[in-house]
Parts: sequence; C-alpha cells; structure tokens
Amino acid sequence: MPGGMLVLRAVVATLFVSCLASASCSRGAEVKIDVNVDRPTVAISPVLYGLFFEDINYGADGGLYAELVQNRSFEYYPVDGWAQNSRQLHPLFAWSKVEREGGKAELAVKTDEPLNKKNTKYLELKLAGDGQAGVRNEGFGGIVVEKGAKYDFSVYAKRTEDHDAPLVVTLETKDGEVLGSATIDGISDQWTKYEKTITASDSAADTQLVLVTNGGGKLMLDMVSLFPQDTFKGRKNGMRKDLAQSLADLKPGFLRFPGGCIAHGQGLANAYRWKDTVGDVAERKPNWNLWGYHQTYGLGYFEYMQLCEDIGAEPLPVVPLGVACGFRQPFDFAPMEDLHEWIDDALDLIEFANGPVDSEWGALRAAMGHPEPFNLKYLCLGNEEHDTPEVRERFPLFVDAIRKQYPDIKLIGTSGLGPEIPLYDLMTRTNVYSSDEHYYMQPGWYLDNVRRFDAFDRAKPKVFVGEYASEDNRQFNAVAEAAYLTGIERNADIVDMACYAPLFAKYGSTQWTKADLIWFDNQQLVKTPNYYVQQLFSRNKGDVYLDNTVEMSERALSDEKYAGRVGIGTWRTGIEVESASLDGKPLDFSTWEVEQGDFVLKDGVYAQRDRNMEAAVSIAPESATGEKSVFKVRARKTGGNEGFLLVFGHGDNGNYWWNVGGWGNTEHALQRKGGQDRLAAKRGRIENNRWYDLRVELEPGRIRCYLDDELVHDYQPLAPEVVASPTFDKSTGELLLKIVNPGTEAVTAKVNLQGELSLGDEVQVTTLAGAPEAMNNRESQPIEPVESTMPATPTMSIELPPTSVQLLRVKVK
Repeated sequence: MPGGMLVLRAVVATLFVSCLASASCSRGAEVKIDVNVDRPTVAISPVLYGLFFEDINYGADGGLYAELVQNRSFEYYPVDGWAQNSRQLHPLFAWSKVEREGGKAELAVKTDEPLNKKNTKYLELKLAGDGQAGVRNEGFGGIVVEKGAKYDFSVYAKRTEDHDAPLVVTLETKDGEVLGSATIDGISDQWTKYEKTITASDSAADTQLVLVTNGGGKLMLDMVSLFPQDTFKGRKNGMRKDLAQSLADLKPGFLRFPGGCIAHGQGLANAYRWKDTVGDVAERKPNWNLWGYHQTYGLGYFEYMQLCEDIGAEPLPVVPLGVACGFRQPFDFAPMEDLHEWIDDALDLIEFANGPVDSEWGALRAAMGHPEPFNLKYLCLGNEEHDTPEVRERFPLFVDAIRKQYPDIKLIGTSGLGPEIPLYDLMTRTNVYSSDEHYYMQPGWYLDNVRRFDAFDRAKPKVFVGEYASEDNRQFNAVAEAAYLTGIERNADIVDMACYAPLFAKYGSTQWTKADLIWFDNQQLVKTPNYYVQQLFSRNKGDVYLDNTVEMSERALSDEKYAGRVGIGTWRTGIEVESASLDGKPLDFSTWEVEQGDFVLKDGVYAQRDRNMEAAVSIAPESATGEKSVFKVRARKTGGNEGFLLVFGHGDNGNYWWNVGGWGNTEHALQRKGGQDRLAAKRGRIENNRWYDLRVELEPGRIRCYLDDELVHDYQPLAPEVVASPTFDKSTGELLLKIVNPGTEAVTAKVNLQGELSLGDEVQVTTLAGAPEAMNNRESQPIEPVESTMPATPTMSIELPPTSVQLLRVKVK
C-alpha cells in the first residue's frame, strides 16, 4: 500500500494488549479501551506541563547555579532556629585559615570599607611571618574538578600600603596535591576585580580553593568566585550543565520561579524581592533562605529568564502580595498605605522582562546582555496564600493595577491551601486567567481523584496545578501521579498548566524529603520514577484529546498494606481516652507525639480539650506492621460537634482515619486523611460522657471497624483501575496513547481505534514498569523507560505490566 500505510475503516484497528503467561497475571482481568480517533474533544495547552524551581534542598547555590565557592562574599550570618547540617551559620562558614612555613594570618570579617552598599561584608587578612598565609574554601561539601577542564576564578581585592605581595590561587586536594594554580600580581589599594583561568591537571571530588600570600600588612577580599567554563549553553554566571540538561530533557512548557514559600518569605523583610537579584552579581543583596541556609541570588531573575530561553520554556514568575507566608508566625503583612511599593515591584518586573531598552528596567536588561525582550506572557500573584482578610483585601489591587498597565499579561491567582481551594471564589470574582492550586497527598488520593476536574465549572478561571507530589519517589507514587495526569489531559480545557514540586534535592542537604523530582550530589544526578513520568507526559502530550471509553470487566481485590503508626484525633470535639493498645500491647500516652490540639495526660486519662480545633491529632510511636494488626481504643466524648478519629497507617505517605460520629455527629465513615470521599460510611452518632470501645482490625486489602463489638465497616477495596489518555499530535501525525496500570497484577487490555483511518507500519512502545516499592538512587536505577517496537496490525499484542505506565505511538492518517 502507498507509503507503507494500512487503510482501516470503522472499528477496524484493534490493538490487543494481553497478559503474558505468568503467575502474576490475573486470569480474566480485562480492560477495554475504545478510542474515537476522529472525535477530538478539547485542545491540549502547549504549556500544559512545566517545571517549578524553588531554592530548597540546595537547589540553587550548591546545585543548579554552577558557582563552586560557598559563602563567596562572607555574607552568611546566624539565623535563630536554623543551622546547615547542624552547623551554625556565620560569616566565615565554609572558610578556614591556612598558615604555611611560618606564615601567620588573623581572619576578620569587616564592614568598615565595603565593596558596595549591598555587599557589606568582606574578609580582612592581617598578615605576619615569613611563610605563606591565607584562607581555603571547602565549596559545597568539596569542589569537583575534571582533568583538562578550565575554571574561571575571580576576586575583588585591595591591600594596605605595607602589603605588596602576589596572591597565589590554587586548587588543592585535601592531602595537598595541587591540581591547578594562578598568580595575581600588583593588587591595588582600592577595590578591584581580578580574573584568572585555572586548568585542572587531574580530576578530583574533594578539591579546595586555596588563596595564600606572604609578607605583612593587610589584604582584603570579597566575591571570591570559581566557575567551570563548561556551563549549560556556555553561559557566564551560568548553570551546572548536567542539572540544566535534565530540565531541558523534559521539554517543559514553562518554568515557575522563585517559589514557593521563599517568594513571601519568613516575613516581609525576608520576602524574595526581584530587584535584589539583578545587575552585577557583586552588587546583589543576598538573603537568608527560610529553608535554613543563605542565597547569593547569583541565580537571579535575569539568569532565570535566560534559562527559560535556553530550555524552551515560558517564564512564569511569582511575585509576593505584600503578605507573608501564613505558615510562619507572627503573620506579617504590608499596611495598605505601603502596598504601592509591592504593586510597583510587580509592574517593574514586567518592564524588566518586556520593556524597551530606553525604559528604566528594560535598560538594565539590555545592559546585562539581553536587549531583546523576554516576551513574558504570564505572572503569578502570590503563592499558596492562606484565606485571610489581608489577602482578600490586597489581591484585587494587584489585579487592577497590572490590567490597567499591561492588559495582555495573563494573571494567575492562588486558590489557597489544599484541594479545598478556599480562595477560588476570589479568583472567580477578579476574573483571573487561571488559579494556582497545591497539594501534597498520598498516592491513593491521586488515584481517587482522577476525575477531580470533570465537573469543574468551565465559566470560571482555568486551573494551574502549581505544586503537587504524592510524597515519595517510589514507582507506585510515580504511577499514581501518572494516573492523575490522565485526568488533567482529559480536562485540558480547564487545566492548562501543571508542575511537580519540589524540583531538586541535594543528597545530605535536604529540607524536604517527602518527594523530589531530581536528586543529585556534586558529581551525579539521579532521575526518579516521578521524573520519568513527567518526561513521558511532557514530551508526548499531543495537541488534542480524543474521545474514549475505558471499561474494566473484572477488577481484583486490592492487597494494599496498612502499615504505619496509630493515633487518636478529634474534629471540633473534646474527648478523653482511657486506654489504647496495638496487637494486645498497651500504648503509653506519655510517649505520643501531638501534631496539633490540646492533649493532656492526667491521672492516666489522655484528653483532647480544644473543642474548636479541626483535626486535632496525636500519634503513638508504635506502628502496625502492614500484615494483621488490631488497634483498640476506649474513649468518651466530653463535648463538641462530632466524635472520634482513630488514625492508622500514619507515615510519610499519609494515613487513614476512622471518623466516628462525624459530619455533625450523624455518620461514621472510613477516610483517607485529606480526602473528601468516604471509603465506607454508615449513619450513626455517639453520646456525650459514654465510654465506647473502638476497634480497627487490619490485614492486607481489608479494614474492619467495630463500635462496642458491633461491626460498622468491612472495607475490601478493589485494585486500582486502569486509566488511559489518548491524544493526537498534529505535527507528527501520531496517535499518542498513554495507559496507566496502578495495580499489582498484570491486566489484559483491548484497545479499539474507531473511525476512518490509516496506520503506519510500527507502534513505538515506551514502558515504565517496576515493583511498587522500587526507587532509584546513586547505587542503582532500577526504574528507567524501556523502548520497543511492534508491527502495527489489527492483532497487535503487548503487556500492561503491574505498576506501569505505557506509551504507544503510532502514525495515524
């Protein structure tokens, strides 16, 4: 046939996707997927999948930003409550004294004669003796150099009149081997920048940067820098090549920056002010990071927008609203009479990105090397704001001011905390382009909410899923996220942007360990199963979603294990707990950990007294094994609106609770924490001041709940269902069919392609599969995509492995 195409009509193309003959296959388990290839439903946003970068887990300094010197301008200082890897921050952090062959040096960080008004600290070396003396920098846990690679060294220096010796700069291993050097002669008595190139003679991972001189007098140093020349795209002040390439390989539609919580900071004085991050790096005002370390702002707004260009992503900056992060106390916000400066910052950022070269901020962009505009199209107003009167009063003022001056900018608001989206009504009234919602939930929540957006009102603002993750980097978590993304693609008319978070995590320097897309150290990076899911969807999203139906004829029972800690809680209710036990062992209330609420232990009774607190919870240190366990509690209600919460399966991946007397004391229900759906429910109430015996019996795939020995729930969930997302790529003429099997058994599937069409000769198949608990790490990466092909015939066969995501690409005409 012409062009190697097979002509098919009506329901003539059948992809038969079958179980392999193996013990793991559930006999008879089958899913039927009908795809109406000639019935496109909604357009897929060209920027549907993007990235979110926040400087957390050393994502910028010590990570993506390629600077190798830590604390290069001696601006670190102690912050109450924070320490880096248990080491208290101070101005000489990462620096130490060097004295050789009789040379002596006294080190002092001074502010008397600063480099400039933003970079206020510098190092003074008071020198004596006949030998060499100076300082060394350890970098971010060692400096990695590669044989033959070139490194750009720079420093601002000045001297007193009684010091006139050269400054010797070396790259040295910890045992003293010199791998490269440079010498700076004729240092001025005024602040002057000196630059040298050092070539490494060998490779090493534990290198230190050493600066020594001799003689007497004083030598002052600031902005001590060492950069590899081989940065991403060869940029000066650029990005670490392998980390940036891992972002480019995702083909993101946008890049959200700079946060996240650091956007509005620990308080307004700590908020991320973009004007502090542009211009000469020596004249940027550094800041401490609420995640527990300092930021140089070397990766500032110019570098961010340049990186967007380099990886083909739209910039999506986040500006603070003059309201601090609601999680940080005391809550801080700008008075209304001062709000104009925060609004002006947002307007000036648009001018920096898009303004002409003769405008104030456009001129700065041009001076930094980019006279052409960055063509900013989107602006995020706020991040994960709490629903407070201050936010509701201030947000509309930003919207009005920006629309008046820049009507073409698409404004993205904030839906507030969690899947309940409490601020979405405000976003609707202000008619923003879209609204940003965030949630970090257990995998089951994503599987339960595949159809979250099906019923969203299309007359309201679009949805930006700006932060989400299923709280671990296991294969099962990644597959659950993939299932959720099929629902996003089906609803691409209302959801037009989504990005996973956080992006980076540095081994040994993490503050957020629940789930991170890319893990790295100074030498390598590790792509998680979650990364590969993001890559598979981002690179294969297509242009239009196709009408389809998915029907499972038989679903096996789930074998989920309910391992994790146990605990007790209330919802706007006071209770007393007389006893609790796990597998017959009494639990000691004095060892329990209060997450929130007013829990007290008195005369052997454990009481929660706050009748206004929602989700007051205290957790025991003991855990159910995930096999057979029995959790018992004897408790009574002392007052309030509802009843008891028996918590179990508590851990990093969330937990369950049995809600006894919930919904105004009208119903008993089994729930996943954070989920709105009732997994099992029964009408019922509890009485005040009556002792109840509550029991939860757990075994894989089954939960039984008893109230005074009467069975209330017997929950046996089905295995997760197979979901699919078919789209069409107009540029390549390909059908893209993504199929997700979250279950632990292989499944037989029949996929019918309906409509008048022609198929190419081959189907390209990408499979991401593995054990549910499998994770990638520095030692091994068991989860990686596997590519294969098969003939494109009406009787094609392929396996849907357990815990898998598969992509089928086939030419269709």
